[in-house]
Amino acid sequence: MTRSRFFLSAACLALVAGALPSQAATPQEVLASKLRAVETIIDAQLAKEAVPGAAFAIVADQDTVWRHTYGVQDLQTRRSVTDDTAFSICSVSKLFTGISVMDLVEDGRIDLDAPLSRYLGDDAGEGADDVTVRNLLSHVSGLPRENADFWFNNAFPDDGTLRANVSMREDWYEPYDHWQYSNLGMAALGQVIEAASGRSFHDYVQAEILNPLGMENTTTDMPFDRVGQGFARGYYVRDGRGQRQPVAPHSFDAYASAAGVASSIDDMADFMAWHFRLRDADDAEILDPATLKTMQRVHWTGEDFDEPAWGLAYATRRLDGKTLWGHGGYCPGTVTEFMMRNPDRIGVIAMATANDVSAGGLARMIYAMTSEDVKAVHGEDAQDAASDESRDLTDYEGHYSRPNYDWDVYIGLAGDGLFRVPLHDDEPQDEMETFEPVEGDLFRRQREDGSDGEPLRFVRDDAGRVIEVVSGGYRLRRE
Repeated sequence: MTRSRFFLSAACLALVAGALPSQAATPQEVLASKLRAVETIIDAQLAKEAVPGAAFAIVADQDTVWRHTYGVQDLQTRRSVTDDTAFSICSVSKLFTGISVMDLVEDGRIDLDAPLSRYLGDDAGEGADDVTVRNLLSHVSGLPRENADFWFNNAFPDDGTLRANVSMREDWYEPYDHWQYSNLGMAALGQVIEAASGRSFHDYVQAEILNPLGMENTTTDMPFDRVGQGFARGYYVRDGRGQRQPVAPHSFDAYASAAGVASSIDDMADFMAWHFRLRDADDAEILDPATLKTMQRVHWTGEDFDEPAWGLAYATRRLDGKTLWGHGGYCPGTVTEFMMRNPDRIGVIAMATANDVSAGGLARMIYAMTSEDVKAVHGEDAQDAASDESRDLTDYEGHYSRPNYDWDVYIGLAGDGLFRVPLHDDEPQDEMETFEPVEGDLFRRQREDGSDGEPLRFVRDDAGRVIEVVSGGYRLRRE
């Protein structure tokens, strides 16, 4: 039920295959080891949380360098998740809405600073002259998150009901006073797209984005007719007995532009590659390169930088001093994350069919643990060799655990030493440690100040196989 693939160039494979036993780990081997650790962390955490299914990918520029799928599409059919399995991508759908709006802006059919009433007429309601397309895209229109609790029973509004809800809205703030995330506002933009283009939101996205990018496993509403046969059903949080209730078939209807897209990990990887390709392009592809850069530029943050920094449909986030662009999602039974580091052209996608896990947390872990190694192998300054003065340490790599405790760790290759990372911490990347060889099966942790830390000792059986690791007096057995 778990499948993983990571990809190296032919030259890289030849290098790995030809490495002498006495060599330290090459960058390719270190990356492969880090990815095995990431997969082990993902599988351990999702199994512990009884998550039905999930899919993950790392994109480096135009290549999907790693994919990992977990579990099943549906607990009844028990068919495994594949690279082509569609998941509800939840609020990541808003990126498709934003791109559609900006495509129409380029065509002169939408004015970013025009009032909502220009496109919705009287249905826009009082105060609509102050609400513009631009501030809807940045969630600073003053509209509330919702105007009704559609999420309780997934009875999402049709076009008429949505327009009535927009008209009867209660504005929480004046535009640009504060940031307030608004599904209602993004749903209204779907209506703006339809009014400006003369086509339905579904037809517009299909013709102008999905078809050009070859996203054949992506739809603009939930394909519940394919549950277990190409579509992963979502599941709610576990109850007191540890059971999850499945999400019943539903349509997002007029809320499709806020949360209605379903897509596969392969299609979303292609979508991410388009972002990297367009930013460096000379010519337009769906959008002009300058338009995408404008969308990802910060258009709003609080006066004291105390509110989310938001572009036009794109969120920006900081991780370890670096900016990441994209969007997250949480909707009935599914959580998602789509994050990109533009300067490095590296991104991570995560999707899981359970509401009580963090796709964002898993994506951050994947990025933090692998991004530098992905750059070392797939970046412009890729390295292809390691020092030949150190010994081969592959003997020690693996998953180590202790029965009845969640003290599991993964030990892998870190150049001429080893790394150790816990599997069940909330932020395992923050607890990753490195160890340098001392002699034989003895290693010593390298502290952040450069001094030596506690020892790490491996135990072998009579056949010479590593079977245990001992640290701080505790013994963990190799899986």
